[in-house]
Amino acid sequence: MRVVIDQELCGTTWQCVLTLPGIFRQREPDGVAEVHVATVAEAQHAAVRLAASQCPVGAIRVIESDNCGGEPGNVGPLPSPAELGRHATRDEHKPGRHDGTV
Repeated sequence: MRVVIDQELCGTTWQCVLTLPGIFRQREPDGVAEVHVATVAEAQHAAVRLAASQCPVGAIRVIESDNCGGEPGNVGPLPSPAELGRHATRDEHKPGRHDGTV
């Protein structure tokens, strides 16, 4: 299993770092989350899935397969257009939310 963070989408809430500090860390200058390990140990798979599900902006993507043969791994279902719309609407009502620019 691998885990990837969309750093453009990261809302700098620290939720992932609080959940799994051994897997996630935050960059000092801007607070954007980073993945601290190349692959996730099997014992931590469930915890990583939980951290991904708790990300308020959905910036964490879990790649279930360690397939290095050039074929894409299972990245889970993509959000529906309705889900994307709900996220956009929710974010519009949060003035002062970090917009990801530095």
